Amino acid sequence: MKFIFCLILGLSLTSHSQIRIASKGFNMNESDLRIIFKSAVTTLPKADNFKDPSLFVSKHQRGPITLFQRTPRGEVAIQLNSGDYYYSQCIYQFAHELAHVRADFQPISHQNKWLEETLCETASLFVLRKISKEWGKNAPNDALKNYRKHLATYATTVMKSRESLTTKTSPVFYKKHEKTLRKSATEREINGAFANLLLPLFEKEPIHWKILPKFPRIKGSTLAEHFAAWRKDTSENHHDFLNRFEALFLKK
Repeated sequence: MKFIFCLILGLSLTSHSQIRIASKGFNMNESDLRIIFKSAVTTLPKADNFKDPSLFVSKHQRGPITLFQRTPRGEVAIQLNSGDYYYSQCIYQFAHELAHVRADFQPISHQNKWLEETLCETASLFVLRKISKEWGKNAPNDALKNYRKHLATYATTVMKSRESLTTKTSPVFYKKHEKTLRKSATEREINGAFANLLLPLFEKEPIHWKILPKFPRIKGSTLAEHFAAWRKDTSENHHDFLNRFEALFLKK
């Protein structure tokens, strides 16, 4: 029994990525940084067959960004530029980059990359709000339990700063900005407006975060072709969700 317990414990500890942290510049204790990064990793659901790579997280003025080139140790390098002692922003940025990693990010230029950015913006909000709830019940320490309300407040502030859309107005909004998005993936205000609509879908059915590793990267594809390829590469239990996802942009 002792052997089985140790085996299960070992598997649980290795089920998520190992995280190396360069704490210089964050003005936060490395132990606190590790807690919030690990919380984000465990909070964002991942595909059963997706193995998180080892991560190296540091602070850099060019961040937030996930680098395509691995570190000498073979880690995926994530660079953040959150403010001093600003845990909410740190989680927000890290969750965005983690979603890129979970989407099996690749240096492939394509016209629907904005949709990946939108998903990553959604992940930031999802993680902030979920951690806020979880820390209310079982926080790592009293300080973070008291801080948790700031996570939800930060998410709300971000969401209110974006244009308000509904499922009826979002296809028109997409049509208006389609050319801009296909040329520039990181139009944060546009991505964020769509993220606000996506968030309730993922909060209601978080299992669908498992579609991230199957995100298509097809040069020249229309958005309809993009979603068709995505459905083809995912199991049937995700298809209805992808149809509702697609309907936010394209009228049927």
